[in-house]
Amino acid sequence: MNNDIERKLDQIKGKIKETAGKITDSEKLELEGKLEKITGKLSEMGSEEGSNLKEKIAEKANDMLDQLDKKLDELKNKDKN
Repeated sequence: MNNDIERKLDQIKGKIKETAGKITDSEKLELEGKLEKITGKLSEMGSEEGSNLKEKIAEKANDMLDQLDKKLDELKNKDKN
């Protein structure tokens, strides 16, 4: 029962982060929210396929976040010059 609640809370927190990212125009926060929401949904599935898919999505999301961080750093450095 507690795991079900935690999974739903992850989905809710993810949706909140995603919305906050949209409102503040923060792609990083929006992506983190989407990832958290998807992770909660996949956890509900509880199957081996869900776990494998969750790992693949997490890897892709981390790559996207790394690219976003790199772009933000480039923009910050551009502004300094």
